Amino acid sequence: MGSIKRDERIRLKDGRLMTLDAAELGDGKFEVMLYDPKSGLEMDVVLTPTEAEALDEFERLRKEWHHPEAMPAELKGQYRKLAEDLKAALAYGLERKGDDDGGTCNFDAPSLHLPGWQRKKVEAAAEYAGLGCFVWNLWGSKSYVFSLPMGCGVGQGMTRTKAAEAMREYLEGLGYDAMTYCQAD
Repeated sequence: MGSIKRDERIRLKDGRLMTLDAAELGDGKFEVMLYDPKSGLEMDVVLTPTEAEALDEFERLRKEWHHPEAMPAELKGQYRKLAEDLKAALAYGLERKGDDDGGTCNFDAPSLHLPGWQRKKVEAAAEYAGLGCFVWNLWGSKSYVFSLPMGCGVGQGMTRTKAAEAMREYLEGLGYDAMTYCQAD
């Protein structure tokens, strides 16, 4: 019993993020559900008698509902540009991460100093780009750190560091006040 396949990054046409989960129920049946993890609203639910059918339904629902390029409605102007720039920076960083994942396990990530920017909109831009986001208070000034999530294509050592440094370099080249946040585990 429990989840057999899960995707927490299903983006609807309106930009909202949903979770798609296939799970085995207690009575030997399977359920595939698309839902809003914040509100609990169920968008689509399918019951199947076998795991194979549940996995087929999972893929069908993903194709039907997932629109990865949909931009959240609240992202306009500089926030829309930030979202697009972060997405491009992630792709740039992944291309330059290398294969050697040795070294210290870390949480290295690019960071941007964005004075006067609205935190919720910066976080929404990061979410659209597939990144985490938190505020780093550095010497009385706040910067946003855009963390690379597990499963995005980097490991936990040198590949993460190289990707973070390449992303910082890319964002700096676009004119952002960027630096690399470094934290060893």
